[in-house]
Amino acid sequence: MTAADSDSQSEFATAPSEVDDWLDLIDYLTSEAAERNQALECEFEDVSVDVPMSMRQDAETANWRFDGGLTMSVGEVRVPLRDWMQYWERSSD
Repeated sequence: MTAADSDSQSEFATAPSEVDDWLDLIDYLTSEAAERNQALECEFEDVSVDVPMSMRQDAETANWRFDGGLTMSVGEVRVPLRDWMQYWERSSD
């Protein structure tokens, strides 16, 4: 293995051992992507997600369907997904 080979392998992040659930994993991946100024690329096969149109319990939802590639860029302002989920839960009470 050459130095160039090890450099190209190190550009891929390995999730730390303290990642316990999918929210932590998403936070870790988006944080890593933002730090490196890179986009996340995902492949989906027939995935459907209902996305709330506002932060209310009775909010209408938009149905997003994915079947193929999705590229997501993370901006400079980041809030962990867990914080958004907690905000949603508090606003729904």
